[in-house]
Amino acid sequence: MKILAVRVGRVGDTVMMTPALSEIIQYYPEAEITLLTSPVGKHLLHNFHPNIVENWTWQRSGLIKPYTDKAAIKKNLRKIHFDKIFCFDSSPRIASLFSGSKDNFFWYQGSAELKHCARAYLDFVAEACNRDALPLFNTLPVEANSVKQTEQELADIGISSDDTLVMFHPTFSGFTKSSFRKKQARLRKLWPVDHYGELAKKLSQLPLENGRSPKTLMVLLPEEISYGEEIVASSGGIIKLLRSQPTFERYKAMLKRADLLITPDSGPMHVASALGTKIIAFFSMKDPGDCGPYMPPEKFTILRTEDTDSPESGVAAIDVNTVFRACKKMLSVTG
Repeated sequence: MKILAVRVGRVGDTVMMTPALSEIIQYYPEAEITLLTSPVGKHLLHNFHPNIVENWTWQRSGLIKPYTDKAAIKKNLRKIHFDKIFCFDSSPRIASLFSGSKDNFFWYQGSAELKHCARAYLDFVAEACNRDALPLFNTLPVEANSVKQTEQELADIGISSDDTLVMFHPTFSGFTKSSFRKKQARLRKLWPVDHYGELAKKLSQLPLENGRSPKTLMVLLPEEISYGEEIVASSGGIIKLLRSQPTFERYKAMLKRADLLITPDSGPMHVASALGTKIIAFFSMKDPGDCGPYMPPEKFTILRTEDTDSPESGVAAIDVNTVFRACKKMLSVTG
């Protein structure tokens, strides 16, 4: 059996498809699976499962690449017969790729009721296959070699394997770009620089059962480094800052090593949920019921601006003490 699974999206979109992808693999353990994803999705799902034999990509931005990629996909579809095609993209533009296909094509077009996107995907696949939905969460593999290299890299900056590690991810996709949409995103997602600095100082004084205090770390893209340096300065140099590399393997290993991630609604939030890392996530003007961390509920805490006295202020309305109390709870600190 040959199966094609389609999700051409960003990091979070791809991660939220992983429970359904695992479900397909469990339903059809002998199937050969091809993925159609964005380029970032291909990197993210590298080595996801041995049943995945190929990954096609469609880069949907740019002048030429979107058209050449689409042409290559159509050519492949003419050559290969798929017994089942699961399209998790509700976009008609994506679905139109399969308009001439005689294969068993299933297209997700949204849910009639409010439910988490990952759960909706699970139910979609179950219904398409006439089976019971499986109780699966987000999941991503991490290469053992990347874990080992990460341990050494952290040790080189003074973070040992015995330390409790709290990671901050303060940015969001495209936050450096200027547009009205990005200004709205900044309001909803950028927790103030001095808030991160003050939180790091509080965490550095928090006694844990092992007799140590948590270490704090950020791993940011090159274009985000200057913003990260502002946060480091506001912490008095407490926070460690590393530059991200052009592969997800090292970043996944960093997130898996972390005991807690503090972040707005973002791609790294979803990646952390797939690695089992505890999460404190900021949400503002958006319902986490359909796009929050999809993992066991005891593993994450959602802090919403709608629960503050000034939700119109965006994520800045969430005060440092509220986040610090959530940290203590997630790290199982009493007193």
